[in-house]
Amino acid sequence: MSSSNRVATTVAPEGTTEAQGGPWPAPDIARPAPGRAQPQPDIAELARELTELALSGSDWRPVVRRLAAAAGRPVRLLGVHGDVVAATPPGTAGTAGWAGPPGTAGSAGSAAGVSGGLTALLTRPGFTEVTCEDGWRGRGATVQAGSRYVGLLLVGVGPQAPETEAGSAGQDAADGDRDGLDALVNAARTALAIVAVRRDAEAAARAESASRLANELRFGSPRGHEEMLRSAARFGLDLTVPHAAALFFYDGRHGRAWGTGLTWIESPTARDGELGWTVLTGDIERELGRIRDRLQGMVGPDRPVLAAAGPVVTDNGFDLAETTSSFSEAEAVLALLRHRGDEMTLVHSELGLAGLLLAVPRSRLEAFTRAELGPLLERPDLFVTLAAWLETNGSRAAVAERIHVHRNSVGYRMNRVRELLGLQDDEPTRMWRLHAAVVAREVLQALSEAPTASAGAFVTARRPAPT
Repeated sequence: MSSSNRVATTVAPEGTTEAQGGPWPAPDIARPAPGRAQPQPDIAELARELTELALSGSDWRPVVRRLAAAAGRPVRLLGVHGDVVAATPPGTAGTAGWAGPPGTAGSAGSAAGVSGGLTALLTRPGFTEVTCEDGWRGRGATVQAGSRYVGLLLVGVGPQAPETEAGSAGQDAADGDRDGLDALVNAARTALAIVAVRRDAEAAARAESASRLANELRFGSPRGHEEMLRSAARFGLDLTVPHAAALFFYDGRHGRAWGTGLTWIESPTARDGELGWTVLTGDIERELGRIRDRLQGMVGPDRPVLAAAGPVVTDNGFDLAETTSSFSEAEAVLALLRHRGDEMTLVHSELGLAGLLLAVPRSRLEAFTRAELGPLLERPDLFVTLAAWLETNGSRAAVAERIHVHRNSVGYRMNRVRELLGLQDDEPTRMWRLHAAVVAREVLQALSEAPTASAGAFVTARRPAPT
C-alpha cells in the first residue's frame, strides 16, 4: 500500500459507534432501513462452509467473499502491517446498498488499510471498530494461527445515526446488530487461520533454498561469482545494485511465529535462532523499518523486534566478499543497538565515528582506550561524567540532567578527571582523542555484551562445511 495514501486510524471503543466525516453512503445508494436487521445465516453452518473452503485449498479471497455474502456487508482482511490482504469488490453478491465515502468504491485492490501497522489493535481482546485510511469503517477481531498474528478481519459498519427519534431507533438497531456481526467474524476466523497455516508452509518450503543462498552470502561460497549473481537473481535479488546486509533480532516467547515471519521477507533470508539475516536493496533504512514493523506485528508486543543494517555495498557486484563483510558489520551494529537500548532500528551510516572504529582490530581499540582513559576505566562515575561532558560540549547543567547529579557534583568530578588524566585547560586536541576513546569504549562494551559472536574485524566469519 502506498504510504502517500495513509492517514491516521480511528478506533472506536468497545460498545460505541463513532461518527465518521463525510457522507455514508452516497445519497443515491440505498441503506438498510432503521430497525430492519439483516437476516442472519446459520452461524455453525457458515463456519463449516468456510472451513471446507479453506481445507479445499482456497485462498483468502473466496473465504472473505463468502463471509461478505452471508453478512450482506463488505469485508476486509488487514495484514499485520496494516495493508489490505483481501477485500470484497463492489457489487459482491449480498452487499448491495453498502459503500464507503465518495471516491472509495473502486476495485478491491484500491481498498486502503491503516497506517503504522496493527500491533496495538491485534493484541486488543474482543472486538473493535476501525476506520481505514479511505474512510471505510469496519468491526471485527484478530485472526491468529497458533501464536502467529495473521491480521484483523473487519465487516463493514455504517456511521452513527443522527440525534433524532428516528436516528435513535436506527442506532439501537445498529447496536443490536453487533452481536450478529461478531458471530459472523468468529465463524470465519478458523477458516482464515487454516489458509494462513497452509500459506506459511508453502512459504517455508520456498524459503529453504533461499536460506541456503543467504548463508552463502553471509559466510562466503565455493560457488563461482557469476553463478552466485544468477542464483540471487532467481530470488529477485540484484547484487549489482547498492545493497546492505540486514539483521533482525527477537528473543520473545513466540519463536514459531518468529520463524514464520522471517519466511515472509521478500529477500532470501536465513534464520539462526533469535536472529534473521537477509539482504536489502533500495532505501535501506525505510525497508529495514517496514520489515521490522511487520515482524513485530506477527510476533506481538511481548518483546521488541530489533533491526540493524551493515554498510551499503556499492561495487556493482564485482566482489561478493564486500557483501559478506556487510553481514559481519551488521552484527556489530545490532550489538550497539542493544547496548544503547533506546531505539528499534539502526543502520551503519548513522554510527559516525563508531562505524569507523568497527574496522579497527579489537586489540588496538583496547590498547587505545587504556592509553587515553587509563585510571577512568576503574572509575565508572568519572567515566560517565566525562562521556556526558564531551557529548554536551561541556555544559554543567546538561551533564547534571543527563546523569542525574547536582551541578556542583559535575564540577567536582570533572576536576578529578582533569587531575587523573593530566588535562590542562581542556585542550582541543586531547579532547578529540578522549572523545574517540569514549566511543571506542562503547563499541568494546557493546560487543562484549552481545550474546553471539560479533563483528566485523573482531571475528573470523564461520564458513559452511564442504559438501
